[in-house]
Amino acid sequence: MISQLQQFILEECVEQRGSCSRSVIDKNQRASKSKAQKEHFKKITTQSIERLIDRGLIVGYGMKTKEKLFITKIRVTPAGKREVARIRKAKQRKLPLKKYVRNKNPKL
Repeated sequence: MISQLQQFILEECVEQRGSCSRSVIDKNQRASKSKAQKEHFKKITTQSIERLIDRGLIVGYGMKTKEKLFITKIRVTPAGKREVARIRKAKQRKLPLKKYVRNKNPKL
């Protein structure tokens, strides 16, 4: 299961031709329906990105120190593209079309 924020991150990467900057994701706080305060939103976003990296849906680029990762850019993997396609298919509305079968033996 992928959260709303993780879905937004994947969708944003696909829309930006496969990769996007971290600043694009940090700017859009409306993607999260969390009632978290602004100072905590960056931490929540970082956790979501790290979890997507652990699942193999995106690749993160940045710097690594002893204590912390600084992710500056992310790129979607082929598995991530498949996940976005699955998400989009689930969101697609289905039309209530009825199939009518013609009567093969018409009564005369």
